[in-house]
Amino acid sequence: MRIFTSWSGPRSHKAALGLKSLLQDVFGETAQVFVSDHISPGEAWAQRVGTELEQSEFGILCLTRENFQAPWLLFEAGAIAKKFGVARIVPYLIDELPQESGRSPLAQFQHVSADRDGTYRLIESINVIRESSKPKDMLERSFDRWWPDLEQTLAGIRVSNVAQPSVRSERELLETILQRVEGLWQAHGESRESAKDLPAAELDHLRKMRDQPTVTYKRSPGLQKELRHLRDLGLIKNRKPIADLPDSFQLNQYFDITDKGKAYWQNLGPA
Repeated sequence: MRIFTSWSGPRSHKAALGLKSLLQDVFGETAQVFVSDHISPGEAWAQRVGTELEQSEFGILCLTRENFQAPWLLFEAGAIAKKFGVARIVPYLIDELPQESGRSPLAQFQHVSADRDGTYRLIESINVIRESSKPKDMLERSFDRWWPDLEQTLAGIRVSNVAQPSVRSERELLETILQRVEGLWQAHGESRESAKDLPAAELDHLRKMRDQPTVTYKRSPGLQKELRHLRDLGLIKNRKPIADLPDSFQLNQYFDITDKGKAYWQNLGPA
């Protein structure tokens, strides 16, 4: 089945990519998860997004206190609801939203929180409408295995939001909406998190996977975060949860560089 994941803003984007990884780990190749930055350079984004919306069977909206009124999120939610109704759209709440969110068009949808219980409820909702749904015990085991990776990603997203104000004025909201409408074409006409912009440490990990796959690493929270990011971007693939890596491990025993990761080096060009 095809799942459309909508986002707006950097924290929402990271949550969308992490959730995509979890869905693919739980459901395997039967879940095709679209996140809009996967549009190739030069591809007509409006046409591609329209095609994905038309073909999708389920929609997830990654909401934060900054984006719950973003015009693009509202558009994508409306497009999916028009086709399937409200039952197949789930707002995924990264933050506790301000009180005024109750007046948003998104309030009509049954939301879940981005915690363990809420994420599992989301997984259950998707499983119910799949052609070959997983038995409950198998679904629980698979979710329990892969959830810790997304949990750590979400924890990092929330930490980065500690200083955010809880309420914005009506004027601030209107100005934000105007800015986002004006930047809509640019924001969706380009890849918003290019692999070329990867931090130096992550570039080094990717290089080692290509050139030194037998190198030995020592586990650390920082390393795990970097590997999760590379995984969520689709540049590498892990064979077991990153949260369960041993204290010391050989890179090629747990990770593979993907075709997308290999293509990255060709696209990067000369240093």
